[in-house]
Amino acid sequence: MLGFLRKSDEAKGRIGVAVARNGIAIALVSGPRNALALERCEWLPLGPGATPADVAAKLRTAGLPAWPVHAVLQPEDYQLVMVEAPDVPPAELRAAMRWRLKEAIAFPVEESVVDVFEMPAQSRGTQGRMMYAVAARRHAVDRQVQALGACGLAVLDVPELCLRNLAASLPAAAGGVALLHLDQSTATVVLVHGRTFYVARQMDIGAGGAGDDVDGIVLELQRSLDYYERHFDQPPITQVVVSPAGQRAALLAARLAKETGFDVQVLDINDVLRCAQPVDAARQGECLMAVAAALRDERRTF
Repeated sequence: MLGFLRKSDEAKGRIGVAVARNGIAIALVSGPRNALALERCEWLPLGPGATPADVAAKLRTAGLPAWPVHAVLQPEDYQLVMVEAPDVPPAELRAAMRWRLKEAIAFPVEESVVDVFEMPAQSRGTQGRMMYAVAARRHAVDRQVQALGACGLAVLDVPELCLRNLAASLPAAAGGVALLHLDQSTATVVLVHGRTFYVARQMDIGAGGAGDDVDGIVLELQRSLDYYERHFDQPPITQVVVSPAGQRAALLAARLAKETGFDVQVLDINDVLRCAQPVDAARQGECLMAVAAALRDERRTF
């Protein structure tokens, strides 16, 4: 996504960082794609009203190696939109996309940073080439640069693409997998085949726990899977993985399996990466997005 000063590809690994209001999740991932290792996975608490300078100071004391930092935006700081690609030269694409986004996002496009990335060609249902566009609030991007620039910020990503990294690391990705990630009151579905990102949808699911709207999740999941099959001529996806690990994911996975007949599993990061130390469910809940950001292959550009 949004690229900054990139460090050499010779770096041993990457650092994933997700800054929240009450803390910073960090994850250090090293090794080749077929043998990735999670070397550290930590939550660094922040006090109320923490500033970018406070974040930078906390990271300076964390003893991080000089690896590229891959950070992730918070959901309220951007919008991801599927739009028809403007018929313009590649050098003019981002500027032209701003006009397409004027009516599609909830904040002024003049106050945003816009980036785009390709999606696979659709075989039916559309007349033109479709793309994903990301509009990030400029003040949020500036805040991340202020906090992380001195730490080696290389990439500022969005959660959907971070989840793509995670889904692509699952064994089930070879035949297509749906990753369903639970947040406090929303869920994000990401569909991946191999390392290719196809579809992302976000939905409101209630207050969490027993309050999750399972019927709504089943409906949106089925809509996403149907869209994937019809528009990309792909074989059906029948494997669903719910994240992050914990009782909430386990309860939802059991209900989804009963309602849909799909093979539904709960993601356990210990089964996906070689972990220097076992990562318990609570820590996975705090740090999974940082881990997913660190899994991004720096050679990929959007």
